[in-house]
Amino acid sequence: MKANTLLKENVSILSLNDSVKQKLQENNINKIGDLCSMTKADLRNINFEQTDINAIEIKLQLNGLDIKKKRY
Repeated sequence: MKANTLLKENVSILSLNDSVKQKLQENNINKIGDLCSMTKADLRNINFEQTDINAIEIKLQLNGLDIKKKRY
Protein backbone atom coordinates (compact mmCIF):
# COMPACT_ATOMS: atom_id res chain seq x y z
CA MET A 1 0.00 0.00 0.00
CA LYS A 2 1.30 3.47 -0.85
CA ALA A 3 2.36 5.72 2.01
CA ASN A 4 -0.19 8.43 1.13
CA THR A 5 -3.01 5.89 1.21
CA LEU A 6 -1.76 4.48 4.50
CA LEU A 7 -1.96 7.87 6.19
CA LYS A 8 -5.75 7.74 5.83
CA GLU A 9 -6.05 4.23 7.31
CA ASN A 10 -7.04 3.46 10.89
CA VAL A 11 -4.15 2.79 13.30
CA SER A 12 -5.66 -0.64 14.00
CA ILE A 13 -4.08 -2.01 10.81
CA LEU A 14 -0.62 -1.56 12.38
CA SER A 15 -1.15 -4.60 14.64
CA LEU A 16 -0.11 -2.75 17.78
CA ASN A 17 -0.87 -4.33 21.14
CA ASP A 18 -4.29 -3.65 22.63
CA SER A 19 -3.11 -1.26 25.36
CA VAL A 20 -1.32 0.93 22.79
CA LYS A 21 -4.36 0.94 20.49
CA GLN A 22 -6.62 1.83 23.42
CA LYS A 23 -4.39 4.70 24.54
CA LEU A 24 -4.25 6.04 20.97
CA GLN A 25 -8.03 5.87 20.73
CA GLU A 26 -8.48 7.61 24.10
CA ASN A 27 -6.35 10.47 22.77
CA ASN A 28 -8.27 10.72 19.48
CA ILE A 29 -5.37 9.37 17.42
CA ASN A 30 -7.35 7.23 15.02
CA LYS A 31 -5.64 7.59 11.66
CA ILE A 32 -2.07 6.67 10.80
CA GLY A 33 -1.60 10.23 9.55
CA ASP A 34 -2.50 11.52 13.02
CA LEU A 35 0.08 9.24 14.54
CA CYS A 36 2.76 10.19 12.01
CA SER A 37 2.32 13.88 12.82
CA MET A 38 3.36 13.27 16.42
CA THR A 39 6.83 13.38 17.94
CA LYS A 40 8.34 11.10 20.58
CA ALA A 41 7.81 13.91 23.09
CA ASP A 42 4.12 14.10 22.14
CA LEU A 43 3.78 10.37 22.75
CA ARG A 44 5.58 10.60 26.09
CA ASN A 45 3.27 13.47 27.08
CA ILE A 46 0.29 11.13 26.73
CA ASN A 47 2.07 8.59 28.94
CA PHE A 48 3.45 6.11 26.43
CA GLU A 49 6.40 4.12 27.72
CA GLN A 50 9.59 4.10 25.62
CA THR A 51 8.97 0.45 24.70
CA ASP A 52 5.54 1.40 23.31
CA ILE A 53 7.03 4.30 21.36
CA ASN A 54 9.65 1.95 19.90
CA ALA A 55 6.94 -0.53 18.90
CA ILE A 56 4.94 2.24 17.22
CA GLU A 57 8.03 3.41 15.31
CA ILE A 58 8.83 -0.10 14.14
CA LYS A 59 5.28 -0.77 12.91
CA LEU A 60 5.28 2.54 11.04
CA GLN A 61 8.74 1.95 9.55
CA LEU A 62 7.68 -1.48 8.30
CA ASN A 63 5.11 0.43 6.25
CA GLY A 64 7.57 3.07 5.02
CA LEU A 65 6.50 5.71 7.53
CA ASP A 66 7.65 7.13 10.85
CA ILE A 67 6.61 9.66 13.44
CA LYS A 68 7.29 13.32 12.58
CA LYS A 69 6.09 12.55 9.02
CA LYS A 70 9.37 10.95 7.89
CA ARG A 71 9.10 8.59 4.95
CA TYR A 72 11.36 5.74 3.96
